[in-house]
Amino acid sequence: MELSIIIPAYNEEVRLPATLRALFDHLYAHYHGDYEVIVADDGSTDGTAALVRQSQDAYPQLRLLPFPGNRGRGAAVRDAVFSAQGKFILQMDADGSTEMEAVTEFLKYLARHPEAHVLVGSRTVPGAKIVTPQPWLRVFLGYGFLFAAWLLYRWPWGIDRINGFKMFRREAAEDIYRHQFEDGFLAEVEVVFVADRRGWKVVELPIRWTDYRGSRVHPWRESWRSLSGMVKILGRNRKGLYAK
Repeated sequence: MELSIIIPAYNEEVRLPATLRALFDHLYAHYHGDYEVIVADDGSTDGTAALVRQSQDAYPQLRLLPFPGNRGRGAAVRDAVFSAQGKFILQMDADGSTEMEAVTEFLKYLARHPEAHVLVGSRTVPGAKIVTPQPWLRVFLGYGFLFAAWLLYRWPWGIDRINGFKMFRREAAEDIYRHQFEDGFLAEVEVVFVADRRGWKVVELPIRWTDYRGSRVHPWRESWRSLSGMVKILGRNRKGLYAK
């Protein structure tokens, strides 16, 4: 199988149907390889699992990977990576905030650039477009995070590397996620840090991105958690947990 697409989901019965419809419409029209779409249900208490099972009649490539309790996005994606069968592994958000054209564009990029191992959908590199922006507070805190990443990790200033739309070559994904520990949202930061640390080439590619309201993330609380989590990642690095 060439492509596995992982969608972590927690109580996403409202937003997930439109995302699945847009994804499969794009794949049916523009992609002719073998693929699977894995919904990693992170202990949802609503009808997410039932929705996926009902959708399997219309989408035979759709697979449900259920987990008994809510552990966090990072844990759901990590387990799904080792369940995936594809040569390339993509993770994306359940709200479909990144336009689906990026799926096939990222595959084309990997075919043309064998030196690249991890592709990150970025909202700040040239060519990217934010169709619907976030509220000003989230934008402000987002730039605060970019400053912290530049200060602590020496990442390029102003470059978004943490978007939830990421594509991996399989060998890179398996190595990275074997050394990834964060169970929550901060896993999006950690996987890029691990990729850099272990010598995998990361490339940021432009995407078209829309902010869909309805996020359950609390900005101030998550900002503090992000900063403390970034320091924890540095601590693991000093202990050699990410070393090649």
